[in-house]
Amino acid sequence: MARKILIRFDDVCPTMNWKQWDIAMQLLDSVDATALLGVVPDCKDPELRINTPRTDFWEHIKQLQDKGFTIAMHGLNHVFCTKADGVVTKNKISEFAGLPYEEQLEKIRQGKEILNAHGIHTDVFFAPAHSYDDNTLRALAECGFRYISDGYSARPYRRNGIICLPCPNGGIPRIKGSGYYTAVIHAHEWSRPDKAHARQELQDLCKTYKDEIVGFEEFSQWHTGWAPLQRLIEKMHVFTSRHIIPALSKAKHAVLK
Repeated sequence: MARKILIRFDDVCPTMNWKQWDIAMQLLDSVDATALLGVVPDCKDPELRINTPRTDFWEHIKQLQDKGFTIAMHGLNHVFCTKADGVVTKNKISEFAGLPYEEQLEKIRQGKEILNAHGIHTDVFFAPAHSYDDNTLRALAECGFRYISDGYSARPYRRNGIICLPCPNGGIPRIKGSGYYTAVIHAHEWSRPDKAHARQELQDLCKTYKDEIVGFEEFSQWHTGWAPLQRLIEKMHVFTSRHIIPALSKAKHAVLK
């Protein structure tokens, strides 16, 4: 099997760190690569109010879409309003998980309407904090979405009408051999001392694997697997991360005391 690497940018909004964003786009241009861009339709997250709003934001995003970048809807406001478990997360924070279906449906409709009004048409979604539940997937399908970039299955699988494309890591994945990999990038964080290394990691990825970086359209052709098996793999991973690893860590800490 060939190796294909998708680069995904989260938290794209008018008030993000534009200096770091420009560096990221120059880096992609240097290897003639495109990416999956997670745009927050109506961002209200105070942590993403870094720069003054870019007045030509939507024109810029439309230009990138015309250039071959794929735009995904990344939540609605990027504000966490529940403490529910998502189906593939261990952190109890979410913009969607735990909310009633109708409420989630309305949020997703609002987000898509905002994107459409600016000429941005997409059928790809991923949630803030990787947190969503079955109601999210049902609402996405109702609104015409086809894909979500998240999860821990070994292969894509269809769930509640949505193709779940595995994205089992945050940051740059460890490339071990052939297969499909997603690099998750938060460019606005590069200005932080504890995250500055991430820019170099992306640069190294682009330099080393430039011929294997693909756009979302090619990446999404990854053949789906048998849904019951993929869901079992995902459940095992989530159970391990929620229960087994914390228990082992606690036991290790107790022994070392």
